Amino acid sequence: MLTSTKQVSIAIVVTLALGMPLSPAFSAPAPSNTAMQNQAAPALRSGNLVRLRSGGPLMTVVRIEGDQVNCVWTDWDGQFESGNFPIDVLQME
Repeated sequence: MLTSTKQVSIAIVVTLALGMPLSPAFSAPAPSNTAMQNQAAPALRSGNLVRLRSGGPLMTVVRIEGDQVNCVWTDWDGQFESGNFPIDVLQME
């Protein structure tokens, strides 16, 4: 009796496994985050307000060179700061 219960359990597991769709590891690759942003997000331009996706101060886009965005912002003391960031780490505000 125990052997037939094991066989039935194995048969059920195999049936369920074969009936399930393939895991994402075996399916087509998802589009990259950057590719999705380029399709959905409007193009950045000088003067746009942006913020790091991880948070931080509101920044103004000065110029864009390839995939690097030069931004300026003021720190907590009111001093101007600037920096270059990869375009995919920024979000439009």
